[in-house]
Amino acid sequence: MPSLSEAQRNFVATINDGPDALDATLFIGSPERIILGLKAHANTISHARLVALEQSFPLTRVEVGEVLFNALSREYVETAEAKACDLAHIGRHFAKFFSHSLPSSSEEGHNAAICDLAKIEWAWLESYHAADTSSLSLETIGALAETELLGLPVVFHPSTRICELHAPLAAPLSHLAVEMTPSATLIVRPETEVRLLAIDDRTLQAAQKCRQPITIGNLLALASEQGEDTDPIGPVLTLIGAGALIAME
Repeated sequence: MPSLSEAQRNFVATINDGPDALDATLFIGSPERIILGLKAHANTISHARLVALEQSFPLTRVEVGEVLFNALSREYVETAEAKACDLAHIGRHFAKFFSHSLPSSSEEGHNAAICDLAKIEWAWLESYHAADTSSLSLETIGALAETELLGLPVVFHPSTRICELHAPLAAPLSHLAVEMTPSATLIVRPETEVRLLAIDDRTLQAAQKCRQPITIGNLLALASEQGEDTDPIGPVLTLIGAGALIAME
């Protein structure tokens, strides 16, 4: 008689891998009836996974079209990466799957833009569900003396996500890039609503430095190394104004 944990693992394996993984000692009854019941359960799980993908990537679904999105979703939920995820994380590897599964396009950069869009939508969800904490504000740094400000260590807010772009933003997000050619998108939820901003390369480079704690002074010094004609303060103020940083205690 298998233990409870062994029985649970075998049940999941049977749902994911089919009848060949079934332990004959796990259920009572004829094999045919057991397989019929497991198929019904597997279909329910598969449907739930497909619905979760639709809800996680609504813009991507519209952009690629319902038929293609549904076809690729059915392929994706059968992958080992998808089967290893619960429903809350089912889309974690979806953008990567898209990158090598989308049919070739005659439109330059089209597929790359779709993959970027999928990454942004997943990052939006991660940001939405991230831990709550107070972000560093422009008002706070404005009240600090110069020495205190330059010595203040900062790091990413738990909700901060950076998605580097490999093509111009897809149509649903093109309004973010009206006045610039962005290098990345910044996604953050400092309060109740998720913010999505397009950022240039200077701000991207500054943001990358904030994945680990760094003082404002060092951050400004690194930003100034990008060139004499660049403004080191602008990218830092952009990050703080967006709520993307927290002060370390």
